Order: sequence, then structure tokens, then C-alpha cells
Amino acid sequence: MLTLMTVIRKRPEVSTEDFRHFMEHEYGPTYAALPQVREYVQYYLSDSGQDDAEEPIDAIVRIGFDSQATMREALGTEEYHRAHELRKAYMRDTSVGIHSAVLEKQVRLV
Repeated sequence: MLTLMTVIRKRPEVSTEDFRHFMEHEYGPTYAALPQVREYVQYYLSDSGQDDAEEPIDAIVRIGFDSQATMREALGTEEYHRAHELRKAYMRDTSVGIHSAVLEKQVRLV
């Protein structure tokens, strides 16, 4: 399984409540409904980094696909493109606001 971990920062003018509502009721369900998606989990954070070196992280999303091919297929759908447009009102632009990485290894110690 291919797993993407995506760090998300909301736009400063968007309230936490509005951001989470959007994620839970509009954005997330769009992804979860894609037949290529095997797992979709949202984690909401209260960022404890208070040094102002970076903007707070508001959410992390874990998305699972069977393979890179099914991920590419999902990212080519009309539904994905519609969700991508919707997120512009809630998430910061570029990798500052949304940054995805492939999970290469998971080590569970407890």
C-alpha cells in the first residue's frame, strides 16, 4: 500500500472551526468517496511550537492507495480537481499550506 502523509496549514483568516468543518464535511468526504482511496484519516492538531519560526500545523491527513498507479488515477479525477479548487479558500498556497510526502517506513514501538 502507498501511504501519503499531508501536512496542512489553514489560511490565517479562516477560523479553526470553519477549517475543520470544511475538512470533515466537504474536503475529506470527496477523497473518501474516490474508489481508489483505501484509507483516509484526518488528524487535527494544536501546534505546540510557539517560537514563531514556522506557522502552526493545523492538520495532518493520511491517505492510502493500493499503488502509485491508483494514486495517479485518483488525482486525475474530476472529483479530485474539484476538491483541489475548493481547498484554495481554506488552505495556504504552495508547500507552506499543504505538503505531501510518501510514508516510507513506520516503526511502532508501543
